Amino acid sequence: MLADSPQIGARRSLAVHLRDAAMFAACYVALDWASYIYPLGPFNITPWNPPPALSIVWMMLGGLAYAPVIFSTIFIADIIIRQAPGGLIFTALTSLVLAGGYTAIAGTLRYFLKSDARLSDTRHLWMFVAVTTAGTAIVGTFYVGALWANGFLLGELFSAAVFRFWLGDAVGVLITAPLLLLVADEVARKCLLNSWRRPETALQFAVMVATVYFVFEGAGGEPSKYFYLLFLPLIWIALRGGFVGAAVASGVVQVGVVLGVHGGPMHSLALVELQALVAALSLTGLFLGVMVDERERATESLKASLRLAAAGEMAGAIAHEINQPLAALSNYGRACQLFLERGEGAVPYAELDATIGKMLGESKRAAEVVGRLRDFFRSGTTQLEEVTVESLLESARRIGSKLDASGEVDFRVETDTSASVLLADRLQIELVLRNLLANAFEAVANQPAGKKRVTVSAHAIDGGRISFRTTDTGPGLSPSARELLFEPYSSTKPTGMGLGLVISQAIAEAHGGSLSAAHTKHGEFHLILPGLAADE
Repeated sequence: MLADSPQIGARRSLAVHLRDAAMFAACYVALDWASYIYPLGPFNITPWNPPPALSIVWMMLGGLAYAPVIFSTIFIADIIIRQAPGGLIFTALTSLVLAGGYTAIAGTLRYFLKSDARLSDTRHLWMFVAVTTAGTAIVGTFYVGALWANGFLLGELFSAAVFRFWLGDAVGVLITAPLLLLVADEVARKCLLNSWRRPETALQFAVMVATVYFVFEGAGGEPSKYFYLLFLPLIWIALRGGFVGAAVASGVVQVGVVLGVHGGPMHSLALVELQALVAALSLTGLFLGVMVDERERATESLKASLRLAAAGEMAGAIAHEINQPLAALSNYGRACQLFLERGEGAVPYAELDATIGKMLGESKRAAEVVGRLRDFFRSGTTQLEEVTVESLLESARRIGSKLDASGEVDFRVETDTSASVLLADRLQIELVLRNLLANAFEAVANQPAGKKRVTVSAHAIDGGRISFRTTDTGPGLSPSARELLFEPYSSTKPTGMGLGLVISQAIAEAHGGSLSAAHTKHGEFHLILPGLAADE
């Protein structure tokens, strides 16, 4: 297939731009017509004006080269909707003021937001709100100033006209622009579509629509009196749906305002008050939604960090596990060498075959250990198996012996339930025991000789559960340290990361158990895990 010539490519590009310009112009005129309510003065300044949002978002996403199209569309819409009361030349002047102002707003937002126009955090949202509010105020001042200078608003107070123009543009942009940015973003669109698969979302917006109907139809013609009721479903939607839900809910409220205003007469001052309430409602919802999204991202980031730290902490347990099959492989390999050294006629083939089979088994065991570490890195998954309390205590005894190589600590392992069986990931439970014992040995390090004692014990408790208790004779925990004991990145050690106990608690809870510190004079931790009988 031959490549298109530059002329054909240029014609296609031009056709795409013309198509986009025609769609933009149609949407702009439609929005201008829908928002044409309670006009003020001969130039029909309306209290709600969403078309600027369409202009700003289009240039934010597509570039400032669309400014001439914006100017032409504003000029045409002014002729169609308002019949150009100042004449064509003056209409062209005011259209130039508006197009230039919206282009400046879009350019400023592109500069500060860079390539991210999703308003995904509070900083971006604050920047959007500040630029939009200040920009529409400046545009309103120049626009009304042009009308005033040419004698078209002599009967109106200049500041009141500027305020009404600014409020209409600001509210229109603050509510409509986030919705347009969501529709333009593929990830946000998918999130929005997926949210509607949940019954809760349909219920939320049903409540929102019912509340809007009550405020405008059931409130006896005084929507401002009961407007505060709209904050309740909006907060619910923002907390559950984040920024996407809050933006859509704000749009529903604004549509309700338009329909309510079209449905009956309303004093202009009451309408301005209503629009101010809508602005406050929308900003509350948007900022609440953004903070909810930021919190969720921070939680996911923390989970990823904890998973990575847990994998690092597991390196000790993994090293021990993989050392055993590697040592066995070395011994079996040496045995094979000895068989071969005897000569061709003296090689016991049956024993050689059995030894090679053992080598393959040990290599498979090592591969499984490495694979479990890989799976934990990727998704944090666990591999449950039947583990006896006795084997875990034997691991604890081995860990304690390594931690106290000098033998200065009186280390004891006690149990009255060695026959009990758990369904657990043995490597992860050993990691928890390693963390608890390491903390215990460190706690008694500065105690006098003869008073250094660490004990780990296992006992059956109610519900078929097993309690692993780690105690030491150290100074115990201070009230401040106890309060932040299981908080990430909080550590009393000079070189500690503050993740050991957090990871240990997460592992215990993932197994359906718990990890807690007892309120005692010395250090004491309780690791409680469900027994196999309890799981069944």
